Amino acid sequence: MSSDRIFRPLLWLLIAAGAFFGVATLIAPATFASVTGFAGTDLFTYRLAGAATFAYAAGLTAGSRASWAELRIPIASTLVFNAASIFACLLAIIAGGVQPIVFVILLASIVFTYGTAQLLRTPPMLAAGKARAELERPVAQWVYILFAIGVAAAAVFGLGPLLLGGQFGVIVGAHGNDPFVYRQAGAATLGAAVGGYLVLRSRRWSAARIPALMAVIFNGLSVIAAIIEIANGAQPVAYLILAAAAFTTVGMTLALYRRGR
Repeated sequence: MSSDRIFRPLLWLLIAAGAFFGVATLIAPATFASVTGFAGTDLFTYRLAGAATFAYAAGLTAGSRASWAELRIPIASTLVFNAASIFACLLAIIAGGVQPIVFVILLASIVFTYGTAQLLRTPPMLAAGKARAELERPVAQWVYILFAIGVAAAAVFGLGPLLLGGQFGVIVGAHGNDPFVYRQAGAATLGAAVGGYLVLRSRRWSAARIPALMAVIFNGLSVIAAIIEIANGAQPVAYLILAAAAFTTVGMTLALYRRGR
């Protein structure tokens, strides 16, 4: 199938799915858990998963009219997110007693993984233009360092929940129920880590601009989630996430304001 034929429909399906699951788990995590049949005891994890997922929707929306040079890394991040989501779904199915929504997410993740892989294999001509000249310059050293810190943190909080599931929650002092939700949060965060790594390899602002925007949204919403958790009597990890997310939000906002300089 031609990349040009699937580019726009796939992009808007990704945006719609990211927006729906992001907003649902951010705003009403307990209701989402109740409707879908999960335990819903670790609401902080739901909100963090929602923050990460919504960041993809926002980033792809911002990139919907961008050149392929600007959109390539967000698409690669989305591929990693959905491939890891397939892994999370299969583990849940193997464990047994799986909720019906897991099969829906599995099907969507397979479609999205195939579609994003196709776009990366054969970039669509609809987005094949060069990035704007003012974006084609190296990022400042401090922006590079900021991305490097973000990649390290995202790798830990991506691989940890993805591989350990609910046990990761137990390690950081939470209940650790709903291992599937932990793994989905890890999948989304791992995608961000890979995107950040690709930015480090590129060193160009054209590649860094949309990932920086996604980082602002993810971490800004994580700050809100951490504040809610702390207000309700948080585990110590919430303070760590609050500090790290606030630092990244301020840093990436400054990077956007200065356009990578």
